[in-house]
Amino acid sequence: MRKLWFALTLVLAFVLVGCAMPAFSSSAQHEQASEEESPFEEEPESEPEPLGKKPLNDYSWDDLSQISAQISAAESDEARREVARAFGLVEEDGTLTRQTKQIVLDDTRALDVRIAGIGHDDKADGSGKAGITFMTVGAIDILPMNDEATVVGGWEASRLRSVLNGEQKQRLDEDLRAVIVPVNKLTNNVGITESFESVTPTADELWVFSVHEVCGDVTWDRDEFRGRRGWEDVDGLLNSEGMQYEAFAREGVTGESDPNGFLSLANSTGKSPWWYRTPYPFEFNSYGNTGCDGYFYQVMDSGFPKSRGNPQEPASVVVGFCV
Repeated sequence: MRKLWFALTLVLAFVLVGCAMPAFSSSAQHEQASEEESPFEEEPESEPEPLGKKPLNDYSWDDLSQISAQISAAESDEARREVARAFGLVEEDGTLTRQTKQIVLDDTRALDVRIAGIGHDDKADGSGKAGITFMTVGAIDILPMNDEATVVGGWEASRLRSVLNGEQKQRLDEDLRAVIVPVNKLTNNVGITESFESVTPTADELWVFSVHEVCGDVTWDRDEFRGRRGWEDVDGLLNSEGMQYEAFAREGVTGESDPNGFLSLANSTGKSPWWYRTPYPFEFNSYGNTGCDGYFYQVMDSGFPKSRGNPQEPASVVVGFCV
């Protein structure tokens, strides 16, 4: 009896060990399989390389858009200037760089642009200052201001404004088009007027400069028309259209002088005059142009900053834009 009990005990122990062994083996195999099947840990995404200081032409338009965003985010003019200095957009002495960057139009013609101002223009969406304003060194095209000889509606209603923000924009590099920021431009958008209320903003991506943006304060017509119209401050409208850009101020441009030939350099692709977006606010036909009911101001083909042109006659188009 004792032997039988011993034999049963051995059999039972064998059965229990046999049941346990597969479970242990299965668990071990599962752990091994889990280790083999677990994917490698993903490496963290690398941070983009910080933008280094380069010549202006070596920056991509995406680079310049990022730099512009940093300038826009700065809390003061001084802080914006320091960001610009870090990327070589202003010189160590604080003056605006004279470097240029090349763009290629859809007709394969190369055209240089240069920086006109830092933190100068207000974004059209109200989110603050656009970081960088550029201007073309030469003319993007030679075009009339309007299809007819009229200043009615000023820059806002002009054919040139429509063309610049439409087909002319499409001529630019795709990378540039992608980063252009609409900004507000102040202009007399009535035409022939004495009212300061005629100066209103338009949201533009490409635009031509106003008299005041190029020349600063002018006194062009005060003496010419005093007594004839009885209006003492006839230049008030002109001087309300934005502020002079740093690039023009740096070169000493005024309403009476271009001492360094900067304005003629901007017109280097053609010897025709180039447009301001500022309407001539008087009904005074000094050129005897039959059927012309008003004029827009122009830079003369010599580079002298004061002239007037028939809106229907083509002239060079020097454009500005912001990124």
